[in-house]
Order: sequence, then C-alpha cells, then structure tokens
Amino acid sequence: MALTRQSTKPLKKSQRGGAMIEFAISWGVIWLAFAGVYQFGYSFYVYNAIQTSVSDAAQLGAMMNYDTSSPSTFTTSLANMVVYGNTTVPQNAKPIVLGLTTDNVNVSVNPASAMPTDVTVSIQNFQVDALFTKYTFNGKPRATAAYMGHVTCSGC
Repeated sequence: MALTRQSTKPLKKSQRGGAMIEFAISWGVIWLAFAGVYQFGYSFYVYNAIQTSVSDAAQLGAMMNYDTSSPSTFTTSLANMVVYGNTTVPQNAKPIVLGLTTDNVNVSVNPASAMPTDVTVSIQNFQVDALFTKYTFNGKPRATAAYMGHVTCSGC
C-alpha cells in the first residue's frame, strides 16, 4: 500500500476568517469569566481580612480593662486594633485593608455605663472597590465576645 499525499481543498470565500471570529467571541467570554472570578476573589479576601481583624479586636476587648469614666479610650483602642492591628497607631501606619479607617469601626459595650457583659465590634459603611462594582459592608463583619476584663472608675 503506497502512501499518497492528499491534496487540501482551498476554503471557500465564505469560510475564511471563521477562526478569528470564534477566537474573538471566546476571548471576550473568557475575559469576563476571569474578571468576575477576580472581583469575587478580591472582595472575599478583603472581607476575610476584616473579619479576622474584627474578631481579634473583640477577643482583645473582652479581656482589656474598662474604665467607666473614659469609655472612649477603650473604644479607640479597639478601633485601632481593627484598622492597624495594634491598640496604638504606629508611626507611618498603614491600614490592614486599603481605605479602612477608624470611622468605619463601631465598638459597642453592653451596657455602656455599668459592668459590661459583652463587647461587639462591627464595620459600618466601608466600600470595597472591586473591578466593576463596589460592595458596601454595613454591620458586617461583626464579632461579639463576653466581657471578662477588669472594670475600674478613675473619675469616681
């Protein structure tokens, strides 16, 4: 049996460029899929970083000393913990998540005027700027911890 070379027929004029059009359409669909995965992944990453920071601050707040005459010191320390990972603001400090400020952190002690029973830390009005849209975190992430620290009254 002899091997013969098969001749290729030239394409008709109506069939030329079909691969280029298929590539252009599939490239657009694939790019949109990758952009969506990136947008979801980045937003999930930011939410997870903030959730970890909020839960660490709530856990720390449950063990910190609470001065009933100066509750703002307590709440400011916890807000700094959420944003910077430290109760005091270090020099040249950068937030854990870009754009997060202490104004976005809500710290509530229940009850605020007497012996606290729990500490709740949450995020308010923080926007994540993803690729095509913005997600707003309002009230979440949130963490609550039972208060087990020492209560003092320096002004009493």
